[in-house]
Amino acid sequence: MNGAAMGSSPRVDATELTPFRIHVGEHELDDLKRRLEQARWPIDADAFAERGVDPRRLRSLTERWLSGFDWRAVEADLNRYPQVITEIDGQSVHALVVAGSRDRNAGALVLLHGWPSTVAEFVKVIDELAHPTCPGAPSFDVIVPSLPGYGFSGPTREAGWNAQRMGSAIVELVTRLGYSQAIFHGGDAGLSVATAAASRHPDRVAALHLHIGGVRYAAEHRHMPPLNERQRIALERFELYDRDKSAYAKLQATRPQTLAFALTDSPLGQLAWIAEKFYEWTDPEYPVSEDDILTAASVYWFTRTAGSSARFYSEVGFGDWTPKVDRIEVPTAIAAYPREIVPAVREWVDASYRIVRWTDLPDGGHFAALERPDLVLGTLRRLADEVGSGMEARGGAA
Repeated sequence: MNGAAMGSSPRVDATELTPFRIHVGEHELDDLKRRLEQARWPIDADAFAERGVDPRRLRSLTERWLSGFDWRAVEADLNRYPQVITEIDGQSVHALVVAGSRDRNAGALVLLHGWPSTVAEFVKVIDELAHPTCPGAPSFDVIVPSLPGYGFSGPTREAGWNAQRMGSAIVELVTRLGYSQAIFHGGDAGLSVATAAASRHPDRVAALHLHIGGVRYAAEHRHMPPLNERQRIALERFELYDRDKSAYAKLQATRPQTLAFALTDSPLGQLAWIAEKFYEWTDPEYPVSEDDILTAASVYWFTRTAGSSARFYSEVGFGDWTPKVDRIEVPTAIAAYPREIVPAVREWVDASYRIVRWTDLPDGGHFAALERPDLVLGTLRRLADEVGSGMEARGGAA
């Protein structure tokens, strides 16, 4: 089934789990090449490099997209994993579904990406989570959904796809796959969706594993004097973000549809829009590769989900990423990475979750599963050892 290049949500039978394979038509690849070859570059790009994406890096990315990047290899790599698509609440929802080893099986694990990410963000951890080579490590049945409105789920068809609605949709997906519970991992938008799932369906979420950022929490405390060095750094980083680096989010929250026209028509624009974030939000000691950035740009480009993914910012209300809910009582493990946009501060987060483990990692940023997959594996496994033994494994294979 080819849902990648259509530019609309693939229609599937309601409640049915339909096998899915990624395949972009050759005409789409030819069209992308033509548009990149004919792209119009700003005359003054180099003179104002400090006010946006680095033009040298963007030229390098564009040249590789044209002549070195192999989309067919990306397709083949993702198609190694079984995939399904189904309709939930009127929206197509796509997911990779990888059955784990039966020995030491810890049940289902849901990995939720954010923006500007896709399911491809987790390719460096999926195999090891499902079939660990580390002696004694738990094995998961790994479910990696494309959030509604993102990537292979296709554009959302109506307004209202906020974190709560997405959280319920992902819980329904887990149910259709045959699980009564799952551990939910999320960062960025995925954190909001995982939190909403735990709030609305606490009996279905065995535990939360959150890659947490501090933007929302620092915003709430910006007018309070810092009580320690970590709070001071967080507030300084937030002020820099709010003053100089948050325009993308304010635009996506207020005028996502205007942005959609520009990014859906220009691959250079789409690439610039998200490449800036991969460069700014990544630990410089563990840079994300050009091919990882181009994979994300290609998925958004071929699926035409620039606008619908941006709309999530308006649906949740920018600056309020985590849904306003009562304290989450589901056991929660927090992974805090030092190169996040704004570092997380535990005393600001404690009121929101029942935290059973907080881990300050030594390296990594916003895209930790690409930057430091070993650290992501480590914190997920420790959580599974603590709470996963009582989870029910699914009876059959997808």
